[in-house]
Amino acid sequence: MIKSMTGYGKGRAIDQNGTFTVEIRSLNHKYFDLICRLPNNLSIFEDRVRDHVKKQIRRGRVSLSVSWESKRKAGVPFSLNTQVAKKYHQEMMKLKKNLGLKDDIGITEIISMPEVITYKQPKDEAQLLWPQLKRALDHALQKLQRMREAEGKRLQKDLVKRLRVIRAYLGNIENHLPKVIEKYRENLFRKVKSFSGIKKPDRERIAEEVALFVRNSDVSEELTRIKSHLEGFKSALRTPKETGKEADFIAQEMFREANTIGAKASSFRISRWVIKIKSQIEKVREQLQNVE
Repeated sequence: MIKSMTGYGKGRAIDQNGTFTVEIRSLNHKYFDLICRLPNNLSIFEDRVRDHVKKQIRRGRVSLSVSWESKRKAGVPFSLNTQVAKKYHQEMMKLKKNLGLKDDIGITEIISMPEVITYKQPKDEAQLLWPQLKRALDHALQKLQRMREAEGKRLQKDLVKRLRVIRAYLGNIENHLPKVIEKYRENLFRKVKSFSGIKKPDRERIAEEVALFVRNSDVSEELTRIKSHLEGFKSALRTPKETGKEADFIAQEMFREANTIGAKASSFRISRWVIKIKSQIEKVREQLQNVE
């Protein structure tokens, strides 16, 4: 099933740390191109976001924005053990008295002692917040993919219809070829008879000329190849992998074969059918510009 490259999705995840909101849009593009907009305090997640999106979207210009409403309160990054500080102060006062010192014992000396101040080890922000951001991102991607798949179904229906039209024109050409040969034989016979005045022209010679005409205007190989490309195109539409590039290459080959048929055509009706086939192929290629 093919997917369109255009879509939109929005996801939200809420927990005790706050609310993550992710919006994602995708448009047509020849390759995968991602533009991330994250708050400065969440820039550490950009590589993770990029890798996660790239696993699900293979082609298209993707614009993604993240916002975060934090519920976390700013806390003091250290703790003060007043009991230990008092103990140090008491022991220092005793030492000062025993040594007969006159120097004052200030706060600077006390807080420099071990275990008076303990700095809190900050939790890993990425480890704490990434699961929540990933949930919001997954919700947005799911909605985006549903929209892309729905549009892809419409595109596939249109493409299959155009393939049927092309096949019908190819059938017209195949059915008309014997008539072209017969008409050429009749015209040649009539011209030779008219110009030479011979009532019974050499049929063997005419047969050789007709054979040469058939050889120069034979398009059976081109018709076989273009029908094979039609089957390959239909198979490409059914594959779950990236379809757009492969299908576009097949469409190019179909157009090339149609050009060859047109160049060999010795019939106005065949030329007209070739023009219609090429028109359908061009419309197919236009639609493929929106296929992942």
